[in-house]
Amino acid sequence: MKTHRSHRAALCAVSLLLLGSTRLIAQTAAKPASGDETIKLSEFSVSADRASGYRAQSAITATGFGSNIIDTPVTINVITGEFVADLGATLQSEVLRYVPGVITSPNYESQMIIRGFNGLQAYRNGQYRRQLYSTWGMDRIEVIKGSSSIFFGLVRPGGVVNYITKKPEFKSQGGDARVAFGSWDFKKAEFNYNYGGEKLAGRIGVGAIDAEGWRTGDFKKEHYIGGSLAWKIFKDGLISLDLETVRRTNQDRESAAVLRTNSRYFGNPAAIASGLGPRAWLNANGFANVPTFDIFAPAFGPDDPYGRKATMGKETYSFYQSYTADLEYTQKIGPSLVYQLQANFAIDDFEILRSIAGDQEPFADGTVRYEFGNFANYRDSYNFDNKFTYRFALADTSHSLAFGQESQRVYQDTPGWFDLQRRFNDGKRGASALWNPRTQPLRNGPAERAASAQTWNIYRRRAEKLLGYYVGLQSEFFTGRFRTIVGARRSEYTRNTYYERAVTNPEGATPKTKADTPLYGALVKLTPALSAFATYSESLEPQLGADADGKGLDPVTGKGYDIGFKTGLLDGRLSGSVSFYGVKRENLSARDTVRENASGRQPFFIYNNAEESQGIELDLAYSPLANWQIIVGHSHATKAKVVASTSPARIGLPLAAFPKDVLQLWTKYDVKSGGLNGWSFGGGLRDSSAVVFASDQNLTAKMPAYTTVDLLAQYRFKFGNRNAQVQLNVRNVTNKEYRESAFGAFGDPRNFLFSLSTKF
Repeated sequence: MKTHRSHRAALCAVSLLLLGSTRLIAQTAAKPASGDETIKLSEFSVSADRASGYRAQSAITATGFGSNIIDTPVTINVITGEFVADLGATLQSEVLRYVPGVITSPNYESQMIIRGFNGLQAYRNGQYRRQLYSTWGMDRIEVIKGSSSIFFGLVRPGGVVNYITKKPEFKSQGGDARVAFGSWDFKKAEFNYNYGGEKLAGRIGVGAIDAEGWRTGDFKKEHYIGGSLAWKIFKDGLISLDLETVRRTNQDRESAAVLRTNSRYFGNPAAIASGLGPRAWLNANGFANVPTFDIFAPAFGPDDPYGRKATMGKETYSFYQSYTADLEYTQKIGPSLVYQLQANFAIDDFEILRSIAGDQEPFADGTVRYEFGNFANYRDSYNFDNKFTYRFALADTSHSLAFGQESQRVYQDTPGWFDLQRRFNDGKRGASALWNPRTQPLRNGPAERAASAQTWNIYRRRAEKLLGYYVGLQSEFFTGRFRTIVGARRSEYTRNTYYERAVTNPEGATPKTKADTPLYGALVKLTPALSAFATYSESLEPQLGADADGKGLDPVTGKGYDIGFKTGLLDGRLSGSVSFYGVKRENLSARDTVRENASGRQPFFIYNNAEESQGIELDLAYSPLANWQIIVGHSHATKAKVVASTSPARIGLPLAAFPKDVLQLWTKYDVKSGGLNGWSFGGGLRDSSAVVFASDQNLTAKMPAYTTVDLLAQYRFKFGNRNAQVQLNVRNVTNKEYRESAFGAFGDPRNFLFSLSTKF
């Protein structure tokens, strides 16, 4: 198994050197035209816009055009690397907690909710990333709100997250190093170095984490190696290569921590004696109309009443390894035309050994049923993208025209086992068993695997193909006081499935989706520092699966709008946006039980299900003084529910785990004089209203409202001739117990992180 992976990784790495195309999303440092229609190559350079402070004023990959955020009619939140460092964050999700409209999961870093819609919607340098959103090498994080399919292809309509890695700086030499120690035996070390000449620049970074966790058996081991090269080739040409690998083994995401039950059922002697599950017992005892789950289960005794420390055994694990390479070439062709090509290659190797199913619903005596699984997935992807950007003037108006093409191939290899009925099973599972975490020892992953009779002896390959064609036009009228952006994208998606041998349960359909998704936006400069804007856009999501006749599921369509204001008042010291948004997902599928019962076959599907969210978002950054920063975020949902369903009981149900109100606040003050000169003090809070666990009429359990508080202290000093800094982060100071996300996972209790860093 490991030999197979290493050979493929080596072959793919060699293949990367032969790539010759690029991503359609331009990496543009935002600068207005200011009446000069000549394109500058610096407008396409990440390092040309080194932001200072917590909130950048420009977006690099948000729209594909070089314009400031205040001049772009799209809601964009940008967080800089300075804020990431001040938080002491090791995961992107820890940073996104301070972005309005975004809900993260304490245990599942790849899952996030944006404006009410959950899904995998994160990117690295404009390329889809499946997992491993660690903060190694992060320069900034951009959250692009709304139906952004014109820029990113097949996406959820709430928005996407795109993080930008650090790029080499020309004419600069130096580096930094950091070590950190924290609660639960957390240890981290990181080193970065940049060497930049006139024509050639390079950056390298390495790091490692070794930590335990606050729950029994938790651990995390992670290693990172990354770097990039940039070469000013030809005249007005730049070629860059960005490489990264991250390897992680951990246990900190077990679903045993989201146990739920019914208050009438759990601990009831009659229910214990019956041996029935919660729904069966409720139905049999006159509670047919009572929700199956109305509380989280206090299943593990008085010392741990909500199961927050429950996991499987120490040797249970999740394993990830990623290899990523970006090759980009940008060439200026004359004064008004730039060509970009980018090739991206990535490998995601994923394997878990843990409980798979059934461990979220305890019986009345606290016993849980579980299946233990060993599941793996090997994913490699290739992107070949081309784009032209042309700037021109017509009378007193100026325009930037972008048109491009994207080609993506994704291959997913999943090992499984071949049973006596000649079926493919995509995970090695043991027999269903019972376990009482209160009275029995933790289960051991390798022992459970060894007890199973199944062995991996067959592979399934899913081959996905995505073609995209893009055109967009950003225009300025009346000397820049009125700006528009219009565009459209043609997306064509297909997926085929192959097996190493004939199986009796093949995926019968070849999902195919094609659609045109437009975007329209307009912005009016009310003053040089205040803009009003409006945007409408659409999106497309393929639904993977097929009915009993082999017909693939129809795609999900999305649409959304933003109306609001952007500001750069007080010479830019007060910047941000306030927007009213509306987002809708339509054509969601549901099982057609009537047809299934009539035909005796399954599955069949019906559509016309829809979910919708509306609300107001506020995102402001304010510097009352040059050494004082404040950021404030607030999201208020005026609507977040199921608005159409083939099941009448579901209409009106709230969207899962999306609180009505969330407030974020962070501030930092740098002392510049007096006895405390060199010190900085800061902190923040996050306040969330209560929210239902899931969009399900049979599960009314709520995650309570909560407020968490974080604190920061820093001291800057000289160590020899080098600048150095010590930093202390105390998170969840009040030790608040809280749950968050569609998984209902518990957040970390109070913990601290101490770090020492230096620059040279």
